[in-house]
Amino acid sequence: MEEIKGEITTEKEIEKRKKDIINFFKKKTNLFFYGILSIILIISTFIRTRPIPKLKDITTGTWTLGPDLDPFLFLRWAKYIVEHGKLFLMDTMRYVPLANICSGDTCTPVNTAGEMKLLSYMIAWLSKFLTIFDKEATVTYAAIIFPVIMAVLTGIAFFLFARKIFYKEDKKIANIIALIATAFFVLIPSLLPRTVAGIPEKESAAFFFIFIGFYFFLEAFTSEKLKRALIFGALAGIATGMLGLIWGGVTFMFLVIPGAVLFEFILGKIDNKRFFSYLLWIIGAMIIMIPFSTRYSPLNLIASVSTGLSFVILFILFIDKIIFEKKIFGIHKKIEKIKIPRRIISIIIAGIIITIIASIAFGVSFVPDIVKNIISDTIHPLAQSRFGVTVAENRQPYFISEWAGEFGPTVFNIPLYFWLFFIGSILFFGYLIRMLEKKEKIILTGSYLVMLICLIFSKYSSSSILNGESTTSIIVYLGGFLFFIGSWAYFYYKKYKEGKLPVFSELNFAYIFYLVTLTMAIIAARGAVRLIMVFGAVSPIAIAFLIIKSIQRYFNEKDDVKKLFIFIITLLILIASLFTIWTYYHSDKGMAESYVPGMYQWQWQKAMAWVRENTLGNSVFAHWWDYGYWLQSIGERATILDGGNAVGYWNHFMGRHVLTGSNERTALDFLYAHNGTHLLIDSTEIGKYGAYSSIGSDEYYDRYSWIPTIFMDESQTQETNNETLYVYPIGTVLDEDIIINKDGKDILLPKGKAFVAVITLKERTNGEIGQPMIFFVYNEKQYSEPLRYIYIKGKLYDFKAGIEAGIFIFPRLDQTLDGRLSVNEKGAAFYLSKRTVHSGIARLYLFNEESDYFKLVHTEDNLINEQLKEQGMSVGDFVYYQGFQGPIKIWEISYPKDIKLNESYLDTEFPEELDTTLGDY
Repeated sequence: MEEIKGEITTEKEIEKRKKDIINFFKKKTNLFFYGILSIILIISTFIRTRPIPKLKDITTGTWTLGPDLDPFLFLRWAKYIVEHGKLFLMDTMRYVPLANICSGDTCTPVNTAGEMKLLSYMIAWLSKFLTIFDKEATVTYAAIIFPVIMAVLTGIAFFLFARKIFYKEDKKIANIIALIATAFFVLIPSLLPRTVAGIPEKESAAFFFIFIGFYFFLEAFTSEKLKRALIFGALAGIATGMLGLIWGGVTFMFLVIPGAVLFEFILGKIDNKRFFSYLLWIIGAMIIMIPFSTRYSPLNLIASVSTGLSFVILFILFIDKIIFEKKIFGIHKKIEKIKIPRRIISIIIAGIIITIIASIAFGVSFVPDIVKNIISDTIHPLAQSRFGVTVAENRQPYFISEWAGEFGPTVFNIPLYFWLFFIGSILFFGYLIRMLEKKEKIILTGSYLVMLICLIFSKYSSSSILNGESTTSIIVYLGGFLFFIGSWAYFYYKKYKEGKLPVFSELNFAYIFYLVTLTMAIIAARGAVRLIMVFGAVSPIAIAFLIIKSIQRYFNEKDDVKKLFIFIITLLILIASLFTIWTYYHSDKGMAESYVPGMYQWQWQKAMAWVRENTLGNSVFAHWWDYGYWLQSIGERATILDGGNAVGYWNHFMGRHVLTGSNERTALDFLYAHNGTHLLIDSTEIGKYGAYSSIGSDEYYDRYSWIPTIFMDESQTQETNNETLYVYPIGTVLDEDIIINKDGKDILLPKGKAFVAVITLKERTNGEIGQPMIFFVYNEKQYSEPLRYIYIKGKLYDFKAGIEAGIFIFPRLDQTLDGRLSVNEKGAAFYLSKRTVHSGIARLYLFNEESDYFKLVHTEDNLINEQLKEQGMSVGDFVYYQGFQGPIKIWEISYPKDIKLNESYLDTEFPEELDTTLGDY
């Protein structure tokens, strides 16, 4: 008996040891995977910290941020939080004098209660944490390393999310797919500018909350235990709420999660556990968002197109529950007689009730307007007003340029990353529906392929019929959606009629969730350049899936011929993937090192040092909006405009009356209303003329123009005994109609069709400047006319007659083969049309026109000009060398004694008649 007991004990010990050994290796396997993840994150950190040593202000020797604009606002706020414990309520340095005159909703731009200020608090908290270890650590240093720390946390969150998508796979396979996806994720070039050291942008923290929120939600919906599901549902809501306090892109989560839940509901897979998880997600988000920001309220969250979908889906789930589960009033008996799937009936009933309630509460037009806005938003996720389209980040992306360029590397004109994603997403969809019949799989996969092609290629290029705006383009775009939805609807109803609807319950929710995420990311990336990074962030999972499934298919294939074919395909996928990662690594490394202050930023640092030291603390600066945060943070002075673009009407006034206007008194009226003490103009304003002249125009675009840079064609220079003829080819279209008279006959040269071909200039040997000639071309005919104005050698010549336009001539520098610089004093020029030659920027910045009210008090030379002057070269304020190089000029403003406040310049509501684009004109 004792021997038997001993044998049993021995067997138990052996079994226990076996389990211990297995658990040991399992732990070691996990440690191996986490070790690889750590290496990936170390590489990410190595790349993103490259700029740190060079992030210094040359005037103070202290830390500064990288060459970006918005982060300087977050830094200024963070500094205040560290010093005072919390952020001020009214930001008096923005939109002067709004903080002193506003009330209610008009305070929105300067009332920080409605701003997304969590990012600044996070930087402040990091700063306080760093001072525990280093008392010398500054807030600026904390802001510099903040994106790098968040990139590490985001990498971990992305790994967890990617791994959770494949929770039904073998754990090793799920880990490997997640690791490959994370390797791509940390190297995606479109994400680097938002996550590199020195650029604490909103997105540096936002993507962490997106992916950790998605991970929590997947945990909630795939959990078997109610308590666990509810906890993770609430955590997902908290992550969503935190995102809402940082980034306006929170709408992405408010579209993805309800979209996936709706799909799951239609498939009949929403039980009580999932219903309450979803409810807690909404509650969790609202609990965080509403108390901590006045921009959110229950009403505007429900009524908004972007966030309202989550409440609509919740209401649909509720209606389904009370009708078909609680069976209130026995309505279900009557409804079940209708030969329509139960979930579709619930959607229809909920839709009718919502329409009735919304029409009563918000008016009959509310629902139709919502539908119209939804269609518009899917085509243009970002507003395409005259303000939106002039911001570089909001410009329209096209496949041939932005998509192909962002998702390379390109080999034989093939953008490798894009096509790896494209094939991977189709394979991913195929695996989602693999339990369906063969015919159904072929048709549904085909419909997904068609939708994908229509989504992406309906905005192929700006010059093609598929430009994203044409009727054909929109039909292709929406047609792809309808074809995909129609295919699903057909098979869904077919299965319903056959009594086989439960087959859809086998569809993997995690796969559905990812495909909804991917589709929303494609729509976002299609709408604006700045949103390409959203697609870049979620697409690596499809590529990792393609790699692993191709390898698995190769090892599982038994047929030798097929195996060889699969081997070749898999090898190509692996080579393309490795080459892409290798290219991204080197590209990112070089790109990261470039995110440091350069000559342009040094020029601004010096100019802002002058501002700090030579202007009063209560000074108010007028300038184009781009540089507001630099003036507020580096120059420590208040501004009328800034990068928030929150008061578009003031942008209009600044563009119309100050920069493009010819009436000095009108400019002074606007500046006086805003307590302006100084005017600042930067050299980049020349290239931005098209933007601020568009914004400053009336409904007919009366100010819209541009300033083309032109160059002397030295090969056409002609010298005679007493004069030299210089030729400046132009090739720009007219910005307005011109009527000339030839042989007593008026000839119309229409804008946009006739163009300026060339300007010629004669200079006599004694230095006397002759009147230039301008040559127009229209309908293959050439017309020549005298040109009224020319600015050359620091002097403006007005010949009193001729075409009301001018040419501004300045030096051009070229590097010779032996490395020396050659100077052509007349080598470069600006063509100034009638609309631009009398503008404020031409008169003050280019012509140095003297004024009784604008006194030039500082000129901060471009560093190239400064170095040339130090070498004894007389190049003046402007030179063309690898681009236009000019100074930052600052004027002190004084006002006429009889000037009075014109309160119309303080209006913040943008007139409806100006809410147009050039396409409308």
